[in-house]
Amino acid sequence: MLRTTCSLLANNEMNEKTCNLWSEPADWRCIPTTGALLDDGAAVMASGVALEAAQRYHHIEYDLGRLIAARGNHVHELRPGVASFPIQQFAWSGPNLPTIERSARELMTLVGDAKTLLPRPITPGASLTWEEIAAALSFLPDNIVVIQHS
Repeated sequence: MLRTTCSLLANNEMNEKTCNLWSEPADWRCIPTTGALLDDGAAVMASGVALEAAQRYHHIEYDLGRLIAARGNHVHELRPGVASFPIQQFAWSGPNLPTIERSARELMTLVGDAKTLLPRPITPGASLTWEEIAAALSFLPDNIVVIQHS
Protein backbone atom coordinates (compact mmCIF):
# COMPACT_ATOMS: atom_id res chain seq x y z
CA MET A 1 0.00 0.00 0.00
CA LEU A 2 1.35 3.40 -0.99
CA ARG A 3 1.50 5.78 1.93
CA THR A 4 0.91 9.45 1.31
CA THR A 5 2.69 11.90 3.52
CA CYS A 6 2.17 15.58 3.01
CA SER A 7 3.21 18.42 5.19
CA LEU A 8 2.39 22.09 4.83
CA LEU A 9 5.37 24.34 4.36
CA ALA A 10 5.63 27.74 6.00
CA ASN A 11 4.78 30.13 3.20
CA ASN A 12 2.38 33.04 3.43
CA GLU A 13 2.35 33.77 -0.28
CA MET A 14 1.02 30.55 -1.79
CA ASN A 15 -0.33 27.16 -0.84
CA GLU A 16 2.70 24.83 -0.74
CA LYS A 17 3.23 21.25 0.44
CA THR A 18 5.76 18.46 0.39
CA CYS A 19 4.08 15.33 -1.00
CA ASN A 20 4.06 12.76 -3.77
CA LEU A 21 2.52 14.13 -6.96
CA TRP A 22 1.08 10.77 -7.93
CA SER A 23 -0.43 9.64 -4.62
CA GLU A 24 -1.77 12.91 -3.18
CA PRO A 25 -5.50 13.31 -4.00
CA ALA A 26 -6.06 15.99 -6.64
CA ASP A 27 -8.17 16.73 -9.70
CA TRP A 28 -5.17 17.90 -11.77
CA ARG A 29 -1.46 17.15 -11.82
CA CYS A 30 1.04 19.34 -13.69
CA ILE A 31 4.15 18.20 -15.51
CA PRO A 32 6.89 20.85 -15.80
CA THR A 33 8.11 20.80 -19.43
CA THR A 34 10.74 22.51 -21.55
CA GLY A 35 9.14 22.74 -24.99
CA ALA A 36 12.02 20.82 -26.57
CA LEU A 37 11.15 18.30 -29.29
CA LEU A 38 13.11 15.32 -30.56
CA ASP A 39 13.55 14.49 -34.25
CA ASP A 40 10.71 11.93 -34.04
CA GLY A 41 8.29 14.62 -32.77
CA ALA A 42 8.27 13.55 -29.13
CA ALA A 43 8.63 16.17 -26.42
CA VAL A 44 11.74 15.80 -24.30
CA MET A 45 10.63 14.24 -21.02
CA ALA A 46 13.93 12.79 -19.84
CA SER A 47 14.19 13.68 -16.17
CA GLY A 48 12.32 14.46 -12.97
CA VAL A 49 8.52 14.58 -12.96
CA ALA A 50 8.43 14.65 -16.77
CA LEU A 51 10.26 11.30 -16.93
CA GLU A 52 7.91 9.85 -14.29
CA ALA A 53 4.93 10.98 -16.39
CA ALA A 54 6.42 9.43 -19.53
CA GLN A 55 6.86 6.13 -17.68
CA ARG A 56 3.34 6.32 -16.24
CA TYR A 57 1.38 7.38 -19.36
CA HIS A 58 2.01 5.51 -22.60
CA HIS A 59 3.14 7.85 -25.44
CA ILE A 60 2.46 11.05 -23.48
CA GLU A 61 5.70 12.49 -24.88
CA TYR A 62 4.35 12.12 -28.43
CA ASP A 63 1.00 13.63 -27.47
CA LEU A 64 2.76 16.64 -25.94
CA GLY A 65 5.09 16.91 -28.96
CA ARG A 66 2.09 17.06 -31.33
CA LEU A 67 0.38 19.70 -29.18
CA ILE A 68 3.53 21.86 -29.01
CA ALA A 69 4.01 21.57 -32.78
CA ALA A 70 0.37 22.45 -33.49
CA ARG A 71 -0.46 24.99 -30.77
CA GLY A 72 2.85 26.17 -29.33
CA ASN A 73 4.57 25.72 -26.00
CA HIS A 74 1.62 26.35 -23.68
CA VAL A 75 -0.28 24.57 -20.93
CA HIS A 76 -1.99 21.59 -22.57
CA GLU A 77 -4.28 18.90 -21.21
CA LEU A 78 -2.33 15.70 -21.86
CA ARG A 79 -4.67 13.24 -20.19
CA PRO A 80 -7.78 13.78 -18.11
CA GLY A 81 -6.43 15.57 -15.05
CA VAL A 82 -2.85 15.85 -16.36
CA ALA A 83 -1.47 19.09 -17.82
CA SER A 84 1.86 20.27 -19.17
CA PHE A 85 3.40 23.32 -17.49
CA PRO A 86 6.07 25.01 -19.63
CA ILE A 87 8.90 26.51 -17.60
CA GLN A 88 10.97 27.76 -20.52
CA GLN A 89 9.97 29.04 -23.93
CA PHE A 90 12.64 27.29 -26.00
CA ALA A 91 14.80 24.23 -25.42
CA TRP A 92 17.96 26.32 -25.18
CA SER A 93 16.56 29.29 -23.23
CA GLY A 94 16.46 27.85 -19.71
CA PRO A 95 13.64 28.42 -17.23
CA ASN A 96 12.42 32.02 -17.21
CA LEU A 97 9.91 34.00 -15.17
CA PRO A 98 7.75 35.28 -18.06
CA THR A 99 7.11 31.73 -19.29
CA ILE A 100 6.44 30.43 -15.77
CA GLU A 101 3.99 33.30 -15.08
CA ARG A 102 2.22 32.77 -18.43
CA SER A 103 1.95 29.05 -17.71
CA ALA A 104 0.49 29.76 -14.26
CA ARG A 105 -2.19 32.03 -15.77
CA GLU A 106 -3.02 29.45 -18.46
CA LEU A 107 -3.20 26.76 -15.78
CA MET A 108 -5.66 28.83 -13.73
CA THR A 109 -7.90 29.12 -16.80
CA LEU A 110 -7.72 25.37 -17.48
CA VAL A 111 -8.35 24.05 -13.96
CA GLY A 112 -10.74 26.66 -12.56
CA ASP A 113 -11.47 25.80 -8.92
CA ALA A 114 -10.25 22.19 -9.12
CA LYS A 115 -7.54 21.01 -6.71
CA THR A 116 -4.31 21.07 -8.68
CA LEU A 117 -0.77 19.96 -7.82
CA LEU A 118 2.11 21.86 -9.41
CA PRO A 119 5.64 20.63 -8.72
CA ARG A 120 8.08 23.47 -8.12
CA PRO A 121 8.91 24.67 -11.64
CA ILE A 122 12.67 24.76 -11.23
CA THR A 123 15.55 22.71 -12.58
CA PRO A 124 18.93 22.01 -10.98
CA GLY A 125 21.58 24.46 -12.10
CA ALA A 126 19.03 26.98 -13.38
CA SER A 127 19.79 30.67 -13.04
CA LEU A 128 16.50 31.34 -11.20
CA THR A 129 16.22 30.89 -7.46
CA TRP A 130 13.21 29.34 -5.80
CA GLU A 131 12.54 32.69 -4.10
CA GLU A 132 12.26 34.42 -7.51
CA ILE A 133 9.93 31.74 -8.82
CA ALA A 134 7.81 31.72 -5.65
CA ALA A 135 7.35 35.49 -5.91
CA ALA A 136 6.28 35.09 -9.55
CA LEU A 137 3.68 32.48 -8.51
CA SER A 138 2.38 34.35 -5.48
CA PHE A 139 -0.88 35.20 -7.29
CA LEU A 140 -1.93 31.54 -7.56
CA PRO A 141 -5.24 30.72 -5.86
CA ASP A 142 -5.32 28.28 -2.94
CA ASN A 143 -6.69 25.41 -5.08
CA ILE A 144 -3.35 25.28 -6.96
CA VAL A 145 -0.86 23.74 -4.55
CA VAL A 146 2.84 24.10 -5.33
CA ILE A 147 4.53 20.93 -4.16
CA GLN A 148 7.97 19.64 -3.39
CA HIS A 149 7.59 16.24 -5.01
CA SER A 150 8.79 13.46 -2.74
